[in-house]
Amino acid sequence: MGMTMEEGVVSEWLVDEGETISKGQEILEFETDKINARVEAPADGLLGGVVAQSGDAVKVQGLLAWVLEDGETAPTEDPDPPAGGGQTTETEPAVPAPRVPVEAPAMQASTTVAEAPVVTAPQASVVPATAQVVQVPKVGARVKASPLAKRVARDLGVDLATVVGTGPGGRIIEQDVVNVSKAPAAVAPSTNPTVAPVAVPELPAGSVIPLAGVRGVIADRMQQSLQQSAQVTLVAEADARRFHDLRTELASRHEATLGFRISYNDILVRICAQALREHTRVNASIVGEEIHLHDVVHVGLAMEAGTDLVVANVKHADRKSLVEIANDIRSLVTRARSDGLGLDDITGGTFTITNLGTYGVDAFTPVLNPPESAILGVGALREKAVADDGQVIARLSMTLSLTFDHRVLDGAPAARFLARIRELIEQPYLLL
Repeated sequence: MGMTMEEGVVSEWLVDEGETISKGQEILEFETDKINARVEAPADGLLGGVVAQSGDAVKVQGLLAWVLEDGETAPTEDPDPPAGGGQTTETEPAVPAPRVPVEAPAMQASTTVAEAPVVTAPQASVVPATAQVVQVPKVGARVKASPLAKRVARDLGVDLATVVGTGPGGRIIEQDVVNVSKAPAAVAPSTNPTVAPVAVPELPAGSVIPLAGVRGVIADRMQQSLQQSAQVTLVAEADARRFHDLRTELASRHEATLGFRISYNDILVRICAQALREHTRVNASIVGEEIHLHDVVHVGLAMEAGTDLVVANVKHADRKSLVEIANDIRSLVTRARSDGLGLDDITGGTFTITNLGTYGVDAFTPVLNPPESAILGVGALREKAVADDGQVIARLSMTLSLTFDHRVLDGAPAARFLARIRELIEQPYLLL
C-alpha cells in the first residue's frame, strides 16, 4: 500500500477468529511508518489460523491469517515458504504454521499463501563500541503508537510523549499506556493548546543515527529515484509582485470565513493544477515499457510530520476552487501533524510541489517522487535589483526549479510547462 511501504504493524483485528467474513469487509487495522489503514477480506469464508497478533510487524505480503471454507482447517505448515525464510528473536520463537492468505497488504484468494512470514521486532544492529547510538528525542516529533494505544491514551488522559514503547521498533502499544496510567507519576496531557511544540534539539557530535524506519525508507526511495530515472532540472525566475499581492488580498478577504489565511502554497497548487491540465505530457508516469498519461490531476505537497517527510495529495486539484484547495491542504497538514493521514492521502499523486522558501532557501534541486515524472521546487520570495526600462529597481522575485524525467519528456516541453507556471505566477488573473 504505497511504493514506500516495506512492512506494517498489526494494530488490531476487527473480527474474531472463527467469525464469518465477507469479501470486501474490513477485518484488520494496521499501520506503517506514515499512515494507518485497514485490510479488507479477500474472499468469503471463515477467519482462521490467525498468526499475526496485535503489535506484530509483518513484511509486505507476509502471512496474517487464513480465509477458510466451511469444514476446512488451517494448514500446519507453509506450503510455499519464501526464499531465505524469516528471522525472529531468540526470546520470541517463530510462530509455527498455520500461515495465511490474508496478506499484508496485497491479498490473494482463499487457500493461497503469501510470500513472506510474520517477523518480530528486528534484532539490534552491531555497532562499534566507540560509537554512541542515539535515537532522535520524542520532543516535537511524531510519537509512534498503535491506533489502539492512542485511543486508550485519550480515554485515560495519558500523554504519549511520556510513554516508553515496548512494541516493534519502540512503538507504543496498549499495555504500555495502561502501565503508565497505573503508575503514581503518570502525567496528564497539557490543556494549553497554544503551547508550540518544542524543536528537536541537535544531537551531540559523534552520535550514530540508525538508518531505519522512516529515515531508511526515505533514503532508499531517494536513491532509487536517482538511479532509476533520467533526472534533469530547469531553473527559472518569476516576477512575484502580483502573486504576492493576490495572496495578501485573498488572505484578508477569506480569513474571517475560513478561520485561516490563504497561503502561497494554496495558490501554487492551483497554478500547477492548471498547468498540468494544459500540459498533459508532464502529468505522466512510466509503467513497464509504456508512458501513461494520467486522466486525473492529483497535486502533492511535501510537508513535515514531526521528524518525518510525507507528500500528501490534493485530489482532483484541477477541478477545485482555490478555497476548496486551501481547505484540503489545511486538513492534510493537521492530520499529518497528528499522525492521522490515511492511505489515500499519500498515494496516487501525479505531481509534487516542495516549497523551501519559508526556510530562506533561494533555489535547490528537488528529487523526483516516483512514479511521478516531475516535481517543482519553490524558493524564497526575495527583493532583487533588476533593470527596468533603463532603471535599476527592486523587484520581488521567486526562483522555480523543475526536475523532470527525461525518459518521459524532453527539454522543450518541460521548459514550456515551466514557462506556463511562471506566467501564471506573474499574471495570476489568468487563472480566472
